[in-house]
Amino acid sequence: MTAAWTGRVVTTARAYWRPRLPLPCHWCGKPVYPDQPWVVEHITPRSQGGSVTDPANQWVSHRRPCSDVSGAKMGAAITNARKRQPRLESERGRGIRGI
Repeated sequence: MTAAWTGRVVTTARAYWRPRLPLPCHWCGKPVYPDQPWVVEHITPRSQGGSVTDPANQWVSHRRPCSDVSGAKMGAAITNARKRQPRLESERGRGIRGI
């Protein structure tokens, strides 16, 4: 079982990265400074098997807009993958009446 990305895990990750700032943002490449709102990102998302606590799977990014936009893109990709794929005309079961 892996640790949840909350509480002590997040605090430990932020404590690890704070002295290393400024670093380039994971998304835009511009420097992330400690006095700006910033977050620790997972390089390989946890939903795709990425490690929660390994610093090799973490990097920093700006809170807005970089991190928020990245989450929205991933959420949209997951949602769109779950949507029902359109059926081909031949698969519609010949639902035409009167023939």
